[in-house]
Parts: sequence; structure tokens; C-alpha cells
Amino acid sequence: MLFQIIDNKQECKSIYSNKQIVSEPEYNNLSKTWEYNPVLKDKDIQYAHLYSQGKNLDQCCPDILKDEWEKVKQKHFAYINSFEVGKAKYNDYCFYDLVPESFVIEYFEMKSKITEHVLNSYERPENYEFLMELCDLLSVISENKLIIDLKELDEQIHQLRTRKFREKLARTRPQVFYNVFGTVTGRLTTKKDSFPILTLDKNYRKIVKPHNDWFIELDFNAAELRCLLSLNEQSQPKEDIHKWHGHIINKLSDKKMDRDEIKRKIFGWLYGPPNVSLGIPQIERYYDKKNALKKYWNGEEVTNPFGRKIKADEFHALNAIIQSTTSDTFLRRAIAVNKILKNRKSFTMGLIHDSIVIDFSREDRDLIDILIKEFGNTDLGLFKVNASLGTHFGNMKRFR
Repeated sequence: MLFQIIDNKQECKSIYSNKQIVSEPEYNNLSKTWEYNPVLKDKDIQYAHLYSQGKNLDQCCPDILKDEWEKVKQKHFAYINSFEVGKAKYNDYCFYDLVPESFVIEYFEMKSKITEHVLNSYERPENYEFLMELCDLLSVISENKLIIDLKELDEQIHQLRTRKFREKLARTRPQVFYNVFGTVTGRLTTKKDSFPILTLDKNYRKIVKPHNDWFIELDFNAAELRCLLSLNEQSQPKEDIHKWHGHIINKLSDKKMDRDEIKRKIFGWLYGPPNVSLGIPQIERYYDKKNALKKYWNGEEVTNPFGRKIKADEFHALNAIIQSTTSDTFLRRAIAVNKILKNRKSFTMGLIHDSIVIDFSREDRDLIDILIKEFGNTDLGLFKVNASLGTHFGNMKRFR
């Protein structure tokens, strides 16, 4: 049976189903809805939003319903606008307590019709189970309110950009809300009302404090390079990959290069024009760009090892292969790490590009080695993992 969550707030329990508002829903009797919600965890439900690969209701609405849907949307906008004009704190109330019951039924009936259209018309994605697990993880993250200590900004408050940053925080909630479909490569973005964890200036990271004893951050050493090595069936260096490059490059040249110079040189070549040579055959053969393109690009579309498809021309194809493979590799390891934390005091605070940040409790110290090993045990082989620890997010230091 089709149903819709009316309001995402935890205290708002009522749902819409079968042209009525149900105050005490029995989810075991429900099977189809528009999108994932934390209350639906571990339930056998089909999500139209995942079938549509991130399209919104407007994009999915069939032509026959568009006029009716547009009218209902305008009514919805009018209600929201009236709350804002009247300065009503509508975030403190359930939506169905603020508008007429007849409108709730009208709006969510239309949403259900679009949901049914998508589930009947779109193919179930090949990576549907992965998307479900990712939604589970992201819901865990979104439910945990961050501890934000704005007093840490007092010494910088004379700076205009710091004052603007504080004003921006006042318009967001102390929670992280991710968009699974924000990029074609699978890399996560955050929603409009989310705490800006992905773009947080390093000078401001100190405002984020753990609920437990520390933050622990795990990330891959040179994730994109290691993914390309694996795509070309090359073995993984156990040491820092840029130092590994240095051993090769500095043996061949009288002019020695430091780690940062080597890193810039390698990435400049990697993401530069496809036919430009690095001038170091010993390294180019490991990162065989032409071979990767031949295996994963058909001239119009990239298909990475996880089945993700991306339209790309020759200039962007390698970038799409590497970045999508890195993203899919990382997210699968983040899911695995989060499963280990189940029923523990420690929990996943956030995902930042290719790193997972854990709000870590001292009593879970027995898990540290297990988490690092699990994170590095990727579908593409064993990746070297960097681990950092800090008493707040601004003082993270590497540890062995």
C-alpha cells in the first residue's frame, strides 16, 4: 500500500495513506513511498526517489497530472509563505497541525500518484541495495545534532567574514543533511538547511566538538591514485604514495623534488589533456590512462566498476572514471565502518569528501584497529589508511 511521511520531524508520527491521515501507522502493512525516512529503517519498502535516481516530484510528474500538481504546489507555497510572513515558528509544529486536513489529503494524494507512476514506469536501479544502505547511514548522521561552540569564534569576530559565517550558521540547523544525488560521480553534497560540513573553513573547524571524548577521522592515502592503480590491475604501495613516486622520480633526475612538488606534478598530468605525457615512463605505465579509458569508456558513456554510468566526452571521461570509482569505493567502506559502530557509544559524525569522521568514545578503544582495517579493505584491494584524532574538529592530528 502507498503512503507518505507528512512531516520529517521525529515527534510528528502521523502519515498519509489511502486518502486519510493515520495517527498510529502500522508500517508492516505499507510498502511504497516517495523517499527514505529514518523511521522506515530495516523495513521492506520501495522508494520512488531512489528509482528516479534523485529526480524531484516536478521532474517525475506525468503530463496528465501536471496541471493538477501545479495547483496543489501553489497552495502549498502559499501556506509556507504565510507562515514566514507571519513569523510563525512552523519548525516547532507538525505540518498537519498547521494546515487544513483537506489540504494535507489533497497534497499527499498527488504525491502518491507521482510515486506510483515512478514505481510503475522506472526500472529499479542495479545499485538499489547500496543506495538503501547509504540512506541508512546518512539518516544516522542527520539524526545526531552537532555540538557547535560559537565562543571559539570570539577572537576572530572582528573579521567581516567571521561575522558573516556566524550569520550563516544562524540560518542552518546543527545537523548534517546530505544529498545522495548531488553529483553525477556519486560524491555527496549537502542540502540547503544543512550545517556546512563539506565547505567548513579550516579556521572554523574548532567550533565542532564531540559528544564523546574525541573525533577520529579515517581517509585513504591518495584515494584517486590508488583507485586508478587498481583499475589498471597494479599492486598497491604500502607506503605513502607520493613518497613512492619520489623514490622513482628522484632516482631519474639530478634535481630533487619534495613531496608537494611531486604531488602537484602527478595530479597536473593525471587530470590534464589525455595525450600529454608526464615524461616519466616508469610512472606512466602504472597509471595507464589509455588503458583505463579503453576499459571503462565507450566513447560516449563511462561505466565504472560499480556499474555507475556517466555521460562524458574524451576530455572528461578519465576524470569521471576516477572520481566516481573513488566515491563508490569510499561510500561502501563508510557503510561498513558504520555497521561496526552499531550498539556502541561511538557514532559516525559525518562524511567529508573521502573521509569518515567518528564521534569516538574512550570505552570503544578496542575498535580502533578493527575500524582502520575495515576501512582499508576496499573492493579494489587493500588501501593505506590515514588516521587522525582530536579533542575537537580543529585540532586533528595523525596517529599510528
